Amino acid sequence: MPRPKTTAAAHDDEAPAPEALAPEAARAAREAERREHFMRVAAAVFREHGLGGATMEQVAAAAGVTKMVLYRRFASKEALIQAIFSEVMRRLKVGDGGPWRGYGAGMRRSLAAARSFQDGFLLLVRQGGQHPAYQPIQAEMRRRTGQRLRGLLWYPDPPPPRAERPALLDLSLEPMISFCNEALAYWLEHGQPSRDELYLRWYAQMMQAWRHNAAELLNLDSPEQDWPFDTEGRP
Repeated sequence: MPRPKTTAAAHDDEAPAPEALAPEAARAAREAERREHFMRVAAAVFREHGLGGATMEQVAAAAGVTKMVLYRRFASKEALIQAIFSEVMRRLKVGDGGPWRGYGAGMRRSLAAARSFQDGFLLLVRQGGQHPAYQPIQAEMRRRTGQRLRGLLWYPDPPPPRAERPALLDLSLEPMISFCNEALAYWLEHGQPSRDELYLRWYAQMMQAWRHNAAELLNLDSPEQDWPFDTEGRP
C-alpha cells in the first residue's frame, strides 16, 4: 500500500519543475519582443500616413507579416494605437521618481525615454490630440508634464492642495506644458544626439526663467536657490 504524500511532496507535485518554467519564460520574452517590434513598425507607418489614413494592411506589409499575425496580438487598429501610446507613457513615467539633481535633470530622463520609442512619442505629441479616441492619453501626458512643473514651482516642498493653489496657476502652466512637450519633439526631429547637452542647457535656462517669473507673478513663497545645471544624471 503506497504511503501518503507529505504536504511538501504534494506541493512539489503541483508546482511546475524549474526546467519547465524556462521555456515558458522564453516564449513570453519572445512574444513581448515581437509585440514591441510590431508597435515600432506601426508607429513609423502611422506617422507617415496619419492615424486616420494608415491601414493594418500597410502595417503588416511593413512588418513583413500577414494581417492575421497582427490581429492575433492587436484586436483592431485602434487597439494597436492605444498600445503604442500606452507604451510611450510607460517609458516616460519610469524616470519620474528620480531624485532632483538640478535644472535639466527631468528633461534628460524624458529625452532618453522619448528617444527609446521615438516614433511613438512623436506620434502621440503630433497626432494624438487630433482624434477623440486618443485625446485622453494625450491629456494624460499633459497632466504628467503639469505635475512635474508644479513640483518645480514649490521645490523643495510639495505643491499645496488644489484649493490652496493660486487661481492663475493653470494659466501659467498651460503654455509651459505645450513648450515642454513640443521642445522635446522638435529636438528629436531636428537635433543631433551629440549636441544633447547644449539642448538640455538651453531647456534648463528656459525652465529657470519661467520658474522665477511664475513664482513672482503668482506671489509664491518659493525659495530662490542657485541650483546648478544637472551634470550628475547623464547616462
